[in-house]
Amino acid sequence: MKRLVGIDLNGWNDFTARNWLDVPGQEIEKTNQVIHGGIGGSVVRVREKTDGVEYIGGIQAERAPHGRGAGWGKMIGEASRRRQVLDLLEKPKEHTEEIARAIQAMADGRKSTMVMAIPDLPSLDEGRQEALLSAMQILRPGRRLLVWRPVLAALAALSLFKEEPWETIRSVGVLDHNTDGFALQTLRLRHQGVPAPERQSVGEPIASELGLGAIQRQALSALLECCEDQTHIAHVISSPLSWRMALGLDTGPLPLRRWNGSWEVIKPPESFLPNSGELPITMGASIEKCDVILLATPTNGSIRQRIREAIETSLGRSIVMLEPNSIACGALEAARRLADGLPVYYDFLPQISTIIQDSDGAKSYNLIPPNALLPAGQLYRSSDPARLGMLAGTEEVKVHLKKESIAEPRRAVVALPLPVATNCTVELHVQQAPAAGRAHLTLTSEVLTGPVIVDWDQAEPLAMNWEELIESLEPEKPTVPNRLVLPCGTENWYGRKNRPGLLELLEQEVPALYPNWQLLARKMSNRPFGKYSVSSDGELSSDLPEEAEDILNQASALAEADVAKRLAGGGSQDNNSLGFLTWLFRRCPDWIPPVLLEALHAGHKNHAFFEKYQSATLLLQGLGRTAKDPEVQRQTFDYLLALPVQGWKKDQMACASQLLSRTESAPKLLKREEVEKIAGIAEGKVLEAVGERFTSRYSYGPFLLVGLLRWRLVDPWALVVDRDPVADRLFKATQLLVDHLSRQLEEEHYLARYHAVLLQVLEELAGEGSNPNLLFDLESMTKPPSANS
Repeated sequence: MKRLVGIDLNGWNDFTARNWLDVPGQEIEKTNQVIHGGIGGSVVRVREKTDGVEYIGGIQAERAPHGRGAGWGKMIGEASRRRQVLDLLEKPKEHTEEIARAIQAMADGRKSTMVMAIPDLPSLDEGRQEALLSAMQILRPGRRLLVWRPVLAALAALSLFKEEPWETIRSVGVLDHNTDGFALQTLRLRHQGVPAPERQSVGEPIASELGLGAIQRQALSALLECCEDQTHIAHVISSPLSWRMALGLDTGPLPLRRWNGSWEVIKPPESFLPNSGELPITMGASIEKCDVILLATPTNGSIRQRIREAIETSLGRSIVMLEPNSIACGALEAARRLADGLPVYYDFLPQISTIIQDSDGAKSYNLIPPNALLPAGQLYRSSDPARLGMLAGTEEVKVHLKKESIAEPRRAVVALPLPVATNCTVELHVQQAPAAGRAHLTLTSEVLTGPVIVDWDQAEPLAMNWEELIESLEPEKPTVPNRLVLPCGTENWYGRKNRPGLLELLEQEVPALYPNWQLLARKMSNRPFGKYSVSSDGELSSDLPEEAEDILNQASALAEADVAKRLAGGGSQDNNSLGFLTWLFRRCPDWIPPVLLEALHAGHKNHAFFEKYQSATLLLQGLGRTAKDPEVQRQTFDYLLALPVQGWKKDQMACASQLLSRTESAPKLLKREEVEKIAGIAEGKVLEAVGERFTSRYSYGPFLLVGLLRWRLVDPWALVVDRDPVADRLFKATQLLVDHLSRQLEEEHYLARYHAVLLQVLEELAGEGSNPNLLFDLESMTKPPSANS
């Protein structure tokens, strides 16, 4: 026979239920028996032995004189010999032996399937669960399981109230009467074979003056008024009388031994009712719509009726009352289901979160899937563990943890058996079962010799909430070079040193029958004092008169008309009007960049814009200056990336560099593999300069490299030294070039400018750029292309 035991050790009115009947000399199988463990349960320390302490509990402890006062003798009556079960359950870790004996007094659990009821309250943390499981293990059961009291109430109702239409019931509300008031829980009833409760959240504590503790205090106060000597009342306080009154049990006169050994007969009040405690208005909000509402209370008689009336008045509907022993009977039913392999109930797992770092920075990561539900007794193992990065040389791992039921997060510092040899990833796994104590957290990795335990209890509690902790761990992200905006000014608009300015030339050429587009384009490409006539964003200096913008717009319209005629087979015979339009940067008409790209695809001699081979410079760099539509930028990248690596010359690099450095959208269009290809090209161009006499022609490699770093707008941690192998290669190549220039500085003083900028490139590769306008300095090191190519 499978021995089954259900335990309700609550400290008020304790019961066990088992599936056999003990009679002198025999054990009758398959006969359920409910055993009462006493009122106001206590455990008594009987004596000290060589192998420990002997305790008794249950009815024996209730009737024993131990701890009842000095009238029973100094040793026997000493108050410390008697501990209330309620107090033991508050700190079960310190009292596992006493709790085990309180259970054993009601049922021998050896080799049985044992289920114990536990309160569904936030205060019943994992440590207390483990302690209760340890107390059960002392009794050497075959299997043991903790089950929430509301779940057991539902199981009891399912087995006791056969007349209820359970097949139509989907939700069950449970009120569990306890010391402070009630624990409120709403269960979903699953109908998959055997009906089984489903728990989806922690029970809600409802404080009330109708809590058992408040009722017992009122009962004790009424009882003390019956004492002859109000100065000596310990014998009344230590007696079970107030507990019996609080539970509504019949209580007749009882002789009690006083402090001096004499006796006093205490006659309790003939009738006792607690004050009418008000229930919170919000109490019924979560259960009033349940199909059925159960009340589990250890009370009897008029007290029980008073509580029932108060709750039904508050809810405005009737409730189903469970007998005081029903929780124990529900636990027996749970043990039967567990032994037979049937679902006891389904439970959610309290969430455990950690903090991971990814491209977006620090963020919370849930180790348990949302809405995860498990059958009782089943173990959950991580299907998607958290992945944490470790750098070579790491000797310890800091793991930040948060449990759903605990407000304060914690930091666990886990020492590794050996420092890791290479950059690697570790996985944080969790194993957990419903109501089975602490979750087991372990770190695993290929570089570790075995799983490393993360101990929640040893972790440091942190005086901040989870959001504040995440914010505090947000690392300083690698720098991103500022977008390059080539500035504009008035210097090129006005004449100087007997040379006409752009404004004078426009006034001269716009009215002409055939404007000199070559002259205008060359003037537009000038940048005295580092300032163009038009900024790379297409803006004009605010110091210019209105007529300057008007005549520039007129010139733009004329050049646009000429370019259109050329495409139609007429117009001028060269690309000078087109060159003029490209030097307008973003003021260039929107339809021009797609036509430039069309000419590149057509090839030399196959397009009006590509009659001369040298025109490729204007087409490529003109695209870099004018393409502002992300679609055109993407198409330009497609063209460039389709070229073989050896096909990337100065103009191809300039085009890509201009798009990457001058626009917000272009860097975001690239995929990782495309970034790696362009990085490889930049690396090669940087290495080409090593050992050579450095001139501006070699500046395009670093310019392309730093422009590519703006891909950190997509992935903030991309292309950072020691985190990205691509960055490591770029850094190595740039360092070689820096070393090469360092050896030439004494003889070639002009190289100091390049050398200083390249040092800043190294800083940017490390993610610690000191010059946010590095792209401007790199661009100024490149030689502007010819305007009339």
